[in-house]
Amino acid sequence: MANETEKWQKAIILYVIGTSPSIGTMERFIASQWNFAAKPKVYYHNEGYFVILFNTMEDKNEVLYSGTHTIGNKPIILKSWSADFNFYDEVLKTIPLWVSFSNLPLNCWGKITLSRIASGLGFPIYADECTSSTTRISYARVLIEIDILKKLPKCIIVQDPYGKEFEQVVEYDWVPQYCHKCLMVGHDCAVTQAVAEP
Repeated sequence: MANETEKWQKAIILYVIGTSPSIGTMERFIASQWNFAAKPKVYYHNEGYFVILFNTMEDKNEVLYSGTHTIGNKPIILKSWSADFNFYDEVLKTIPLWVSFSNLPLNCWGKITLSRIASGLGFPIYADECTSSTTRISYARVLIEIDILKKLPKCIIVQDPYGKEFEQVVEYDWVPQYCHKCLMVGHDCAVTQAVAEP
């Protein structure tokens, strides 16, 4: 069992918002968009998920942290596989989202401080290369696993390393719609119904 768990640690769960593409379409997408990685194995699950098994953790992480992706103008959700992932859950409720903190004071760019700030939104996973190396200082960008069932805040109160509090604006690269009626990602019946009513 330990060997199987170790094997699947190199996998990501991929979910395309809307109708699910074929395995062939997904393999072509991977070959063209993630050509820096050795060809992974692609598995399809009837619940609408793909499991992409990479050859190395490095390939997996490079894909996982490479930014937001779309296929046929449909957003893609990528999530690291974990032993407790349940294929039969109706939806991915906690998903990784890229979050930017514009004009973040430079004394808040340390790894510990940035992680603490990101923890105010969810579970921090990774800071992008420009943030880690501070080669771009107009905004810090972090991949954070966030519960999309909760309202995503537009700002948070942050305490700098000296104890001073300030309001920090939060920007999301992309926010998926979530329908509380259908318990599905990708649409919202309340919005659709409101538009349809005269």
